[in-house]
Amino acid sequence: MTNNDMDQLFKIKQLYANIGKLITSSLEIEHILEGIMEEVHIFFGPDNWSLLRYDPNSEELYFVISHGIDFDSIKNIRLQKGEGVAGYVVETKKPVFVPNTNLDTRFSDRIDRITGFSTKSVMAVPLIFRDTMYGVIELINKSTGGIFSSDDYIILQTIADFGAIAFANSLLYEKASTLTALDSLTGLYNNKKLSDIIASWSKDEAHIRRDDSTHVIAVLNIDIKGLNEINTVAGHRDGDRVIKHISRTLKTSLRENDMTFRTGGGNFISIINCDNYFDMKSLVERILHKISAITVPDHPDLHIQVSHGLSIGTRIRINELIQETLEQKS
Repeated sequence: MTNNDMDQLFKIKQLYANIGKLITSSLEIEHILEGIMEEVHIFFGPDNWSLLRYDPNSEELYFVISHGIDFDSIKNIRLQKGEGVAGYVVETKKPVFVPNTNLDTRFSDRIDRITGFSTKSVMAVPLIFRDTMYGVIELINKSTGGIFSSDDYIILQTIADFGAIAFANSLLYEKASTLTALDSLTGLYNNKKLSDIIASWSKDEAHIRRDDSTHVIAVLNIDIKGLNEINTVAGHRDGDRVIKHISRTLKTSLRENDMTFRTGGGNFISIINCDNYFDMKSLVERILHKISAITVPDHPDLHIQVSHGLSIGTRIRINELIQETLEQKS
């Protein structure tokens, strides 16, 4: 083994050791991922590197970390499953090494056209643990010229395995810590969780992060009428089924980083990140149509009515936005 080989082996061991420390030192997934991607930058030296999160509800990828290009230009972009190299990785659950993008039909130049970047070679690997897809790490172009090697490809796959374990651990911790904040019937967040969020986002503007004061959200407040009649005529079991159906409708209609709360018998509040939606009115209309179409088996004469309020503003106005939706319903 040459001195260069020994030096490279030491760097690889150091890389794995540093990432292992990151995973065991914290359960804050953002901190871990930033650390992992910084290690990736130092070791591989790409021109551009990104971590994309997979949203299982919409089957789309979105950027959570990106360096080498302007993040603001891509933060609202959603890649469909199967779109481009990263989308192909999600669809097949297999890593991809593209030495020359001009010769590979899986490559899409959509991001290049938006950012002005020129992608020549790509390494993309899935973040998968126990058959659960969490996202994709993508490295583009070596800053020193040339292309990534097959050894680089194998090392990046190992790093992705570390990252997937970090995701899994963080989600397990998050699930354990939020059990007390869940509604027992629907699995949605409850009033306690909503109160915690309101308290966090309503802090004095001088003491909060910039993101909290500029992040735009929509508050959708839904009130279901007719549940008492359903409980009386059809029974509480059918009433519970209707509530669960409404809850599933809200969950599947929104995206992973939106939040829905059951705040009372037939009351639901959804906090929607506006960056993800270009036509909020159409989204709300679709949700209300789906809920209004819910029926009670064996009782076709029983119907539910839906009243709602919708208000849009920054996160620090969460209390005011909720109050505005209540006034719209009254």
